[in-house]
Amino acid sequence: MARLDVKDKDPFANADAEPKDNVSASGFFARLILRFGLYRLFWFLISGAISYIIYKLFL
Repeated sequence: MARLDVKDKDPFANADAEPKDNVSASGFFARLILRFGLYRLFWFLISGAISYIIYKLFL
């Protein structure tokens, strides 16, 4: 079994200084709201339609 090369102590030595997706705080929150808000709204509408159909037909 080969040993790991542990000479370089800094694993991020070759990383770029500038992030690839430089987004502002407002852009971050807009993406967060769009991503999770739309998913939540979509599933809320689906579950609401299913419960409406079940209660309308069976109760």
